[in-house]
Amino acid sequence: MAESLVRDVIQETQSRQRARRLAAREFRPRRTLAGLAAALLLTVAGGAVAIELAAQALGSGVHPVPGADRAADALGRLPWSHPGVRAGAAGVAVLGLALVLAAVPGRMRGVPLDGSDPRLAGVLRRSALRRSLADAALGVPGIERARVRGAGLVRRRVIVRAATGYRNPANLEELVHCAVDDRLDSIEPMFRPPVDVRLTWRKD
Repeated sequence: MAESLVRDVIQETQSRQRARRLAAREFRPRRTLAGLAAALLLTVAGGAVAIELAAQALGSGVHPVPGADRAADALGRLPWSHPGVRAGAAGVAVLGLALVLAAVPGRMRGVPLDGSDPRLAGVLRRSALRRSLADAALGVPGIERARVRGAGLVRRRVIVRAATGYRNPANLEELVHCAVDDRLDSIEPMFRPPVDVRLTWRKD
C-alpha cells in the first residue's frame, strides 16, 4: 500500500514537471525570425572564411570572395594593438552577443496554469489575472478600491493596494489577503506568487 502511494506521488510529480515544460515551450515566444537571421549571417560569414582558408591552403593566389584580398592586405598592415582592430573586434563581439540575445526565447506570454496532464497546457493573460484578484479584494465588505500590481510574473510578489472608508480597519487587511489567496487557489497558477496587501483607511 505504501509503495503504491509513493509510486503515485512520483508519477504525479513527473506529470506536473512535464506539464510545466510543455507550458514553457508552448507559450514562450520563439523569435524565429531573429534566429533565422542570426543563423543566415553566421552561415554566410563562416562560408566565406572557409572558402578563403581553403584557397590559401591549396596555394591559390586568387581570392574567391570579392574584396577579401583588399581586406586581408589592410588587416595585415595593422598591429593587434591598433585602435581600429580593437574597435572592430569589440563591434564583432557586440554583434554576436546581440544575435544570441535576439534568438533567445522571450518572456512567457501570460501566466501558465498548473496541471497534471502533460498533454494539456493553459495560460491566463496577466491583465486578466490582475483583474480577477482585484475583484476578489473588492468582494470583501468595506473595500472601496483595489488595484493589483506584479500579478503573474514568475516568482514575484503580488501587491494588492486596497482602500476602505472605515476609520478602524480591524482585520480587514487579513480578510483581503485571504480573499486573494482563495482566488489564487481557484485559478491555480503554475508558479504561486506570494501576496502582499497594503491597506489604506480614513485617518480623520
